[in-house]
Amino acid sequence: MKGFIIKDPNTLVLSELPNDSSDLVSTSKVRITKSLITLADLLRYRGEIETKDIVLGSSGIGVISETDSNLLDIEKGKHVYVDSKKECGKCFNCVNDKKWLCSDMLIAGEDYNGFLSDFISISPEKIYPLPESVSDFDALFIDQISLALTIIDKLNIQKGDYVSIIGANNFANILAQIMIYYQAVPIVASNNYEDIQNAKDCGIYYTLDEQANWQKEIAGITSGRMAQKVVYISDCDIPIQKAFSVASVNATVIYTGKTIKSSAVSFNQAVKKQLEISCINVGFGNISSSINLLANNAVNLSKLKLNTCKFDEIPAMFEKLSKEYDEKGYINETIVEMI
Repeated sequence: MKGFIIKDPNTLVLSELPNDSSDLVSTSKVRITKSLITLADLLRYRGEIETKDIVLGSSGIGVISETDSNLLDIEKGKHVYVDSKKECGKCFNCVNDKKWLCSDMLIAGEDYNGFLSDFISISPEKIYPLPESVSDFDALFIDQISLALTIIDKLNIQKGDYVSIIGANNFANILAQIMIYYQAVPIVASNNYEDIQNAKDCGIYYTLDEQANWQKEIAGITSGRMAQKVVYISDCDIPIQKAFSVASVNATVIYTGKTIKSSAVSFNQAVKKQLEISCINVGFGNISSSINLLANNAVNLSKLKLNTCKFDEIPAMFEKLSKEYDEKGYINETIVEMI
């Protein structure tokens, strides 16, 4: 097995990888066919999030190349999604048979080797066969759809609910589409014109660009009530005070994002409005539901802003993305064609 390991900031090295599945009772070997480079991967590459001696990539699709003969549901040649999360197995909840409440969830490309490698060996319980109606392209975003479903569950979304989404990257687009599927009314606000246009192209009706007065516009849309439910996307680098400013008194605010960058935050507005704030960055337990949403065409991913590259172009792509990030302050995610 080979993969690109981050040795030092801005340095990726193609290396032979050890088989890290020796402690598993049963394993399957997956040939990775597609992976995704995200902003979190780039920040780790740049050294802005501390990472070393690990393969990046938190989302991967592949084909079963080897599996135990007694695993009838996971046959050789089957297209599969590989769960990017592992329970730590050590915390209070894990040792008390509540792994879904793991307090130290391990993430691929962050805590253990990710998917920018040709093969991985993994426990069969982390493998999800894909129906023919779900393309490998769409399946790359199962992790983001799962996170969106976790946020929707936390907000207890009901028909007709207005939800302000502050930030408009690909994940915000996915989240807004799923909210529409559940008959809520998302209001997407961003200071990035391209992201707003992309949201409109995906059928999101209420969008606010940086020229709009977000408080005034949301007050008008909600008949003066303001937003009782708000989602703040930290990856978009919009001050969180924007989210607090459009929230109603006693509103629920979800702080989410995949980069987990350190930042200074004033909670004066939040305290004054008595906001309930929850932090969510893992969509645990929603993979099967996410696959069903894709199978039912609930999400249109065809208009997402994406780059593409091949496996051997990964180092050059990271260099390109790093330059773009310096120039623009954001990047488009990149689909890696691994074979």
